[in-house]
Amino acid sequence: MSMRLPRLLALAAVTATLIYTTQAQASCGASFCLVNTDWGMQGAWQEKGWRADFRYEQLLQNRLRSGTDAVPASALDPSHRETESLTRRWVGTLDYGWNEHWSASVTLPFVDREHTHIEDSAPANWHYRQFGDAKASLRYQTNLHDSDETLGVGGLHAGLKLPTGRTGIRNSTGTLAERALQPGSGGTALLLSAYYRQFIAPLQLSWFAQLNADVPLNTRDGFRPGQQIGLDIGLSRPLTANVTGLLQLNLQHRGRDAGVQAEPEASGGRSVFLSPGLSVSVAPQTRVYGFVQLPLYQYVNGQQLTARYALALGAQTRF
Repeated sequence: MSMRLPRLLALAAVTATLIYTTQAQASCGASFCLVNTDWGMQGAWQEKGWRADFRYEQLLQNRLRSGTDAVPASALDPSHRETESLTRRWVGTLDYGWNEHWSASVTLPFVDREHTHIEDSAPANWHYRQFGDAKASLRYQTNLHDSDETLGVGGLHAGLKLPTGRTGIRNSTGTLAERALQPGSGGTALLLSAYYRQFIAPLQLSWFAQLNADVPLNTRDGFRPGQQIGLDIGLSRPLTANVTGLLQLNLQHRGRDAGVQAEPEASGGRSVFLSPGLSVSVAPQTRVYGFVQLPLYQYVNGQQLTARYALALGAQTRF
C-alpha cells in the first residue's frame, strides 16, 4: 500500500488532537449536526467538470435537555425558559473539478428560522428568512490503493467560512436575537477535513471516514462561536440498478461559545447520530437523496433545546 495513507491519517489525527485539546466541551445543542452529503468524497463523479447540489434541511428543537437528560416539567422556570426553535435551510453548492485530483466548491445557505422562549413570563418570538455564512473550499485527492478487488482514495479539504450572514436580526418589538440564533456568526472560520474512501468490488460496497474541523479565527462584536470537530463514518451499497442504500454514523463535539455576547454556560456539548438514507438515480447525470438523522447520544452544557430527529433531502447533478 502507498505510504500516502499513513501520512493522511497522521495529519487527520494531529488536526483532531489540536482542536480537541484546545476546547474539550462541544455539541449540537443549538445547531445542525448534519449528515455527510459530499458525493464527490464518497466516490461519485470525480471527472473534470461542474457539479451542483441543492439540499433542504429541517430541524425542530423542542426538547429541553441538561447534560444527557430531559429537563422535567417540575424543574422548568415558568418566567424564563427556552421553548422551541424550528430551522429550515436551503443549501446550494457549486463545485468544479479540474481533474481527478483537484476541485473547488462554494456553498451558500438560506435560513428560515422561528424561535420562541419565555422572558419575564411573557413569550418572545423571532422569525426571519436570511442568507447565512458562505463557504469556499479546495480539495485534493489521490488513489492510495488500487487492485482488481478494491480501490482506496484519500483526500484533504481546506477552506473558509465567511461572515456573509447578518448578525443584527430583531423581532417585531425590536429585541435583538441571541447571537447563537442569528443567521451569521459574524466571523471567519477555518474549515479542514481529511478523508479515506474504499470501494470493495466483490461486495459492491463502499465505505468512508471523514474527520472535519471548524475553527473560528476571530471574535466579532463580543461573540466567538465554539470550535467544532466531527467524524463521519458511512456505508453505501446498491439495492437496485437505480437505488442505493446509505448509512452513516455522525459524531460531533462543539466547544462553548465565548465573548460578552455569548452564553458559554448554555452552549456546546457532544452528540452521536445514526443517519440512514437512500440515493436514487433519476437520470444519467442526476440523483436525488434523503436522510433522517436520529440521536443515539446527546450531552449539552447547561440547558439547551434538542431535537428528536433531523431531515435532509436533496438533489445533485453534473453538467
